[in-house]
Amino acid sequence: MKRIFWLSLCLACTSSMGEVLGAPTQQAAAPSFNVSVISQGYRLRPGDKIRIDVLGFTDLSREQTILPDGTINIMYLGAVGAAGRTPDQLSDRLRSQFTGILKKPIIAVSVVETRPLQVNVVGEVQRPGPQVFIPQNTAFGGAQGRANQRFGTERISNALSLAGGVTSRADVRKVTLTRQLTDGSKRTETINLWEALQNGNFEGDLPLTDGDTIQVAALPVSDPLSDEMSQKVATSSLAPLTINLQVAGEVKRPGSIDIDPRSNLLNAIYAAGGPSNEANLEDVSIARMLPSGKIERVALNLNKVSDGSQKVQVRNGDVVFVGRGGNFTASDQSRSFLGPLGDILRIFFPFRIF
Repeated sequence: MKRIFWLSLCLACTSSMGEVLGAPTQQAAAPSFNVSVISQGYRLRPGDKIRIDVLGFTDLSREQTILPDGTINIMYLGAVGAAGRTPDQLSDRLRSQFTGILKKPIIAVSVVETRPLQVNVVGEVQRPGPQVFIPQNTAFGGAQGRANQRFGTERISNALSLAGGVTSRADVRKVTLTRQLTDGSKRTETINLWEALQNGNFEGDLPLTDGDTIQVAALPVSDPLSDEMSQKVATSSLAPLTINLQVAGEVKRPGSIDIDPRSNLLNAIYAAGGPSNEANLEDVSIARMLPSGKIERVALNLNKVSDGSQKVQVRNGDVVFVGRGGNFTASDQSRSFLGPLGDILRIFFPFRIF
């Protein structure tokens, strides 16, 4: 009698744990549910490797790679759609589908490794074309004791940075995202990143999926926001990591320089070695190509720039010229320009003698 009682009690306990209908299986260690909030914003895609942990069932807990059709194969369930869902959403889907098979199933989904994400970035960026995000080898939670690592969600701003940043002619009010849907149709959405830079609300900085196309529009000619937008964007994360300028004339190392986009005129001149002994600090010019194709020239006094009475921010593609003092002849001055840089200067400063 006692033997029958203990057998009945064991069967009742097993049933309360949510046993699979069929042969009993060995319990697995409880999965870790300390899942990164960042990882949960990530949407799974074909080629990603994930781990599914089902509390109490080792035969259901395993790593899987999402198939090209976006599904994974689960024992007792068959094909389950995974691509396009966050790990949390996939956990909920599996929990729902196991209802009736398991009693109160507890399921965790963690990202082990992502496949490369490729998007297309066109328009006013430094390096238009296909951009590939390097996969993250990482894990969130899981029953194998792997270390938690930060896992970033690829967004529009990340793709723009990957493409070298936006140009000075970019109209960041009109950044369009085009996505191919599963039914073959396309969806296009326009994002105003200029507004986000103004108010700090980047909710519109949408997460990306494989095959997305991002297009950055060009600023219309004579747009009243042109200067303000260029200056604001140049100091934001949308700007390229470096900008390229030509610095010529009376500097110690004339030629092409790469500097931080937040740099001012003084930074540019000192990146070229600083003014020479013959430099006329009151005769400094910047020339830049406008979106309309016209060349804008600005005459500056370096002393006034230094004390803040004249403010100027250099932009990608600018040509900076530092003049000589009046005691030097034109032939002396021409020796400062060697090679193709002289041709560039004649285009941007046609009224100077080189």
